[in-house]
Formats: sequence, C-alpha cells, structure tokens
Amino acid sequence: MRRAQQLGRYHLLDRIAFGGMAEIYRAKTFDAQGHAHLVAVKRVLAHLAEDDDFIQMLVDEAKIASLLRHGNIARVYEFARAHGEYFIAMEHVDGKDTRTILERCRQKKKPMPPEHAAYVAGEVASALHAAHTAVDSKRRPLRIVHRDVSPSNIIVSYTGEVKLCDFGIAKATLSKVNTKTGVIKGKVKYMSPEQALGRKLDHRSDVFSLGSCLYEMLTRVPPFTASNEMDLLIKVRDAKYRPIADLVPSTPPEIEAIADRCLTRSRAQRYQTAAEVEADLRAFLRRYVPNYSRSHLGRYVRKAFAAEIERELRMLEEYVVTDDVSDDVGVNLIARDAEDVAPMPVPFQPRPAGTADVLIGDGGTGPGSDDTDGDGENSTTAERRQQAVSSFDVHVAQTQILDPGRHAMRPRTRTAPPPVPPQPPRARTTSAPPPIPPPRARTRTQPPPDFGDDIHREETMILDRGRFRPNRG
Repeated sequence: MRRAQQLGRYHLLDRIAFGGMAEIYRAKTFDAQGHAHLVAVKRVLAHLAEDDDFIQMLVDEAKIASLLRHGNIARVYEFARAHGEYFIAMEHVDGKDTRTILERCRQKKKPMPPEHAAYVAGEVASALHAAHTAVDSKRRPLRIVHRDVSPSNIIVSYTGEVKLCDFGIAKATLSKVNTKTGVIKGKVKYMSPEQALGRKLDHRSDVFSLGSCLYEMLTRVPPFTASNEMDLLIKVRDAKYRPIADLVPSTPPEIEAIADRCLTRSRAQRYQTAAEVEADLRAFLRRYVPNYSRSHLGRYVRKAFAAEIERELRMLEEYVVTDDVSDDVGVNLIARDAEDVAPMPVPFQPRPAGTADVLIGDGGTGPGSDDTDGDGENSTTAERRQQAVSSFDVHVAQTQILDPGRHAMRPRTRTAPPPVPPQPPRARTTSAPPPIPPPRARTRTQPPPDFGDDIHREETMILDRGRFRPNRG
C-alpha cells in the first residue's frame, strides 16, 4: 500500500505531469457529504515559491479560470498556500492530453482520423470563444487571450470530453503582471506570427495556435519545426509550412482549408473569431461523418490507451489516506486577492465527513459533472439512490403487526381471521384502500386495542418505513 501525502484539502496520489515550473498530481479529497473526488493539483516547484512575479502569474491564472464556466474549460477550484507550498487545485479530467495522444499516433505512424481532429478542434474553439467573450461581475469585457493553446493544454477524457486548461500565461484586463513589449511567452512551436514578434496580441492569436494544433492532429507533425529556437521563430514569423495534402494525401480538402485559414499570417485574412472556426468544423463534421458523437472519440482514446487505463486503476487502489489528517487547508489566494472576482467556496475538505458512503469521483469529468445517463438521471443521483436502497438493514428495521384485511401485501391462501379493530395504515399498498372510518376521540390514558389470542396467528412483516408511507386516501 502507498500512503498519500496531504497538501491542504487534498491527498496527493501519483504524479501525472512534470515541468520546469510545477508538477501535477492526481489527488483525492472529500466533499461535505463524505464522498471522495479526484482532482488535479498543480504544485509549484520549491525554487519558484519565492518568485513574486511567478506567484502573481499563478494567481492571475487561477483567477481567470475560476471566472470561466464552460463545459470545455477545466474548472479551477482554488490557488492556495498550505504547508509552506503553493498549489492550484483544478478539475481532474480522466484521460490523456493531446500531446500524449499525438505521440501514440507517431508511434503507430498514423495521424489522428480527420473526424476526431475536427471534433477536438471544434470543442477547443468553443472554449476559446467563451474565454474571449467573458465579462466580469460588472459586465465589463475581460479580453482574455490564452496565449498558450498547444496539444499539452488540450485534454481528452476517456469518455470523449475535451477540456482546455492552463491559463498560466493568459492575458486579461484583471491580470496584475504586465508583459513587456518584445517579451515572448509560450511554446514557440504553436505561436502566432505576432506573438513570435513580441507584438500586442488579441484573440486572433489563439485562433492561429488552434490551427497549428489542428495541423499536427491531421499530419502527426507541427507546421513549424527547426533545429534551434531562433530558426523556429523565423519560420513561425513567416508562417510558411508544407501543405497538409503533401504529408497526408487522404486528408479531406474541406478540413485542410479550415486549418489553412487559421494559419494565415495576416490577422485580417484569418478567422476573426473562434466561433467561426467552430461553426466550419461542425459543418465539416456533419458532412463527413453525419452520426459522429463524443462517444466515438472516447472509444478511440480508450482503445489507444487500454493498457494504461488498467494500470492506472490498479495504482489508485494501492493508495490509502492516513488517519493522521491535518486540518490546515491553507489560504485561498484567489479570495484574498480578489477585487471584481467572487469565487465560489471551495467544496472540499481533507477528511471524510457525514454518514455517506465514500466513492471515487464522478467518472473522470471532475466534481460537479452533470452528464446524464440514458434515462436522464445524472450519475451522482443514481449512485446516491442506489446507496439509499442498499443501505436498508433488515436487522434494525422496526417490526410491525399489520391487519391483513387492510394491507394486502401478498396473496393469501388461508381463511381470513376474525375481524380486529381497525388501525391507522402504516404502509402503502398496491390495493385500493378501504373507506376511512370517522376519527374517534382517544385520550392518552385509553388502553391499546385488545387483539386477543388472534394476534398470534397474524403474519409478521419487516417493512422499510422510509419506502412505505401511510396511505392518506
């Protein structure tokens, strides 16, 4: 068994990503009902904890993402300091980032099928449009520009959901860290020409970066490659790349045209909004695969990573949360630093509470998911309903003597017993209720009705009083 390490409200499990600024862990935490949830925790590396500008950048990231409520944007719960460390807690997406998926495509020497590439890019375009048009609590435009749209920041779940994450260098009107003119931030390979030149950016820069991601999904290679960063900057600045059809001749020309328009060097000739990109990708998908749905993408990812899925499930079963749990949940720096931001209270705590059974998560889409099953009932509701049914304990249920003349619970084969004084019904039955006799005055000193010896011949039934209510007629 492995012991989980506590950090604030969360118990860190396995590390799922590592970079030069932070490391990301899968973590377990609990809600007020005692249900367990999986979240992703981005922990800042120790040598950057004293960098005030870097910490402020993370505050900006968490603040921006916490304002955005969209199905294709990974939700951020808090940016906090606890146990002497800084970290961001965000929605856990049970799947793989697009960079990992593309690596698997390169291993198999097959690009991502066009329908999957179109769907992923369309979902990201929807997320970008939501970010670009977001407003604050006073309805003022935030003018968010992500500036780091790349395969590593696009996560595809095993159920086919697509989430855009990591607004770490996003620029918005509420950001406190100003980017100096000429300073380049982001992954050069996926930058727009104006970003590579260090110019002022608008939302059309993200459209170009999305085009680079679409290009790579269709061809397995980025549109711009070079042996060193300086040559790469020149290629990005010039926006010259090999046509998609030269690399993969079978690519439908309609989706190639969409990628080409995203990758236009001139901002005026590019798609002007991410919503336009989404509309063209949806239209292509309707013509190319009319019956396409999210489940198709989910099956594709699950098939590609079947061995990894099984290994991850076994690994999660090995972790245990220690009994010695600290109540130090840390300080939420979003709330402390907020001005026009009113973040929701963090719904988690470090230890289970209440009487509910402890469950793992909600299928990987993150806490608060409202995905429904085929019967229109969301998975959380179904789980709680099943718990309520399965938690009935016959050994502690109250025993009641029922009058079989009034409660026909099941067919009778023997003759009816002598009549007994009527009692108020205690259980709902499927038979029609008899007429209700007029109420009789009864005092507290009145003795209970005398059943005589006939009570010993009556059937004894065990009832769950929570499921059977009195029949009010």
